[in-house]
Amino acid sequence: MRILNQGADSAKNDTQELVEGLQAERSRLVGETRDFQLAARLLLQAEGRRLALRDPGDVRLAALATAERTLRDRVAVLDTELEVAAIRVPPVARTDALVHGRVTDDAARAAGRVSVTLLRADGSAVPGVAPVAVDDAGYYAFVLDAQTKAQLGADEKLSVAVQRGDASVVPAKTAGFTLASGAVAVKDVALNDNELQTLQLRAKAAPPVAAATARSTGTAGKVGTAGTARSAKPAKSGKKPAR
Repeated sequence: MRILNQGADSAKNDTQELVEGLQAERSRLVGETRDFQLAARLLLQAEGRRLALRDPGDVRLAALATAERTLRDRVAVLDTELEVAAIRVPPVARTDALVHGRVTDDAARAAGRVSVTLLRADGSAVPGVAPVAVDDAGYYAFVLDAQTKAQLGADEKLSVAVQRGDASVVPAKTAGFTLASGAVAVKDVALNDNELQTLQLRAKAAPPVAAATARSTGTAGKVGTAGTARSAKPAKSGKKPAR
C-alpha cells in the first residue's frame, strides 16, 4: 500500500490504495477463517469414523453429524464471501455512471463464464458500451462516460442481458431501469434454473422414467393386453407313471 498523503493532489490515489488494502486484508481473514472451519470439519469426520468403528450405536454420532453439516454450510458461505472479497469496483469520475453486479446461480455462487451486455429499450446494445466478460467471482461492470450517457434519454429504460455462446437471457429483475449521470446502479443477476439451462450452465433434468405396468383383466393366467396368449399349461408327456 502506497499512501502519498499530498492533500487534494493525491486524495484519489490514497483512497484507492486504502480500499485495496482493506479488500486484501478482508480476503486474507476470510480465507483463514474458511481454512479453520474446513480443518474442524475434517476433525469431526475423523472422530465420527472412529466412534462408529467402536460402537455404531454411539449417541454422540448424531451430534457429530449435525456439527459437521453446520461446518459444511459455513464453508460454503465463506467460499461465496471469498468470491465477493476478490471483486474490485472500477474507479469512476464524478460525471460517469456505473452499472455493475454479479451473475450468480440460485446458491449465490458465480454462475460460470458468461458475457453481459447493456441493452436499450429496443433491445439493441448501448452505443459505445461493449459487452464484458464476468470474472471468477461472476462480477461485471459498465462505466458510461458523460458523452455516452448523454446519448441516452433521461428516461431511457435499460436492461442487462446475459449471454453464453448463441444463447441469451434477459432476467426480469434487471430490465427497465434508468440511469442518471454520476449514478451507480447495482444489478445483481441471480439466474434461475430455467435460465441456467438455457445458457447451458446446468444440465437439464432427465425426464422421469415411466414404469412399465401391466393391467390385470381379473382372469388368472392372462396378460392384460388384448390378443396375447393365456399362460401356458404344462404339456402332457403321454407316459404313465411307473408303478
